[in-house]
Amino acid sequence: MKSLLFTLLLFVTVFGLNAAERVVTFTITKADGVPATYEILVPDEETNQGVTLAGESAAARQQNAGVAALAWAKQFYGAHDVYLRSVQLKESGPAPYYLATFDGEIAGARQVFFAVVLESGAIVQPNELAPAISQ
Repeated sequence: MKSLLFTLLLFVTVFGLNAAERVVTFTITKADGVPATYEILVPDEETNQGVTLAGESAAARQQNAGVAALAWAKQFYGAHDVYLRSVQLKESGPAPYYLATFDGEIAGARQVFFAVVLESGAIVQPNELAPAISQ
């Protein structure tokens, strides 16, 4: 009984510390032509240890978040001819973050995709979800 209780407590502690909130889920066709669904989760709390995006004003920090997201998104998604459509500061989640929305050419088609930048300037890596099993 004690070992079961200890295991349960350990499970809750380990996985409870890694809680996150889903920001966006989207599907694109990757550069290799295979469809992929991604989700982006914002961590429960910012782990920046006091570091923030450069810029004295909120507008400058928002612009720097957009620039960082654009450079990252081109490489991560293998996109070309990318347009940054918006960068929005979201403060209602577990930790403040910037949600960047793009459209660009991937696999020969224009597609919409996203990036999340924490206030520290760190990019949140999207999780590729497993494809649904068809029966």
